[in-house]
Amino acid sequence: MASARGGRGRVVAAGRRADPARSAAGVRDARRRRPAGRDASRRSGRPDRPRGPGRARRRVRDRRAGPAPSTPASVPRQTAAGVLVPAGAHEELWMDWRPAPGVPDRAPASFLYAVRVSDDAVLLEETCLAGAPAVTVDALEARLRNRLAHRGVETGDLDERVDFPLLTAGPRRGPGWCGVGVRGTTLHPATGYSVAGSLAFADVAVTALRGGRNPVSVDAVAAHRLRAAALRALLGMNPAEQRTFFETFFGLDDRHVRAFLAPCSGTTANAAAMAAAFAAAPWGLRRRLARAVTPPTSRRRR
Repeated sequence: MASARGGRGRVVAAGRRADPARSAAGVRDARRRRPAGRDASRRSGRPDRPRGPGRARRRVRDRRAGPAPSTPASVPRQTAAGVLVPAGAHEELWMDWRPAPGVPDRAPASFLYAVRVSDDAVLLEETCLAGAPAVTVDALEARLRNRLAHRGVETGDLDERVDFPLLTAGPRRGPGWCGVGVRGTTLHPATGYSVAGSLAFADVAVTALRGGRNPVSVDAVAAHRLRAAALRALLGMNPAEQRTFFETFFGLDDRHVRAFLAPCSGTTANAAAMAAAFAAAPWGLRRRLARAVTPPTSRRRR
């Protein structure tokens, strides 16, 4: 993975495979985000009873959308504003977390994401990775246009507006039902990646249901809880701490970075990656990370 330093942050070149959620399909998916309809509201705490001899027990998949953008600011969300430009108009970068021109160092953090989505187009996206409240899409659009104007990149109308929840309350699985996406374990709460994990989950779900098992494993729920702890850590950091954390995380061994970002890695791999990040972090940042994984009851006893 290539990288270059400059300004008040770090630029990570797009040397890794981007999650399909950030591909052209991901752009279309972001445009089509909508509240759940009738089909998605059929969640029940109990499985439907078999309707005859030999009929397999049916399970309910909870795939309702998360809270709408008008919900309380305490709901962590990811927001982004993006434009498509011709290939070659801007270098391809995975994350450029230097503050956009005119944005104070202490303002809520965002980063530029620049990835090829087709042979002739690059998506340039200003992203608020996680916020409660998150930076608004309109504010991100202003940052994006200022950043690109400073670099001499001409842009047209906005091609992408993204605003979705990273985490919802409630269990991920139960007797006769399981969740998908933000209701389950296939949306990574610390990155927002979901499309690749959800598509891969389809095959897992079919195999599990045929065998009479719940598609969401106990290990998947445990791994999701670790990722949710990572989200809490991010939400507790100020912008400078976030940039320091990114410096630390992307300096880890490649296997840890890939394991944590992967949509379906297990508890052991996630725990190892988080432990490595903690060990590599400066002392001031370790306290943030430790508080995120420490149960509130444990903190109160001290």
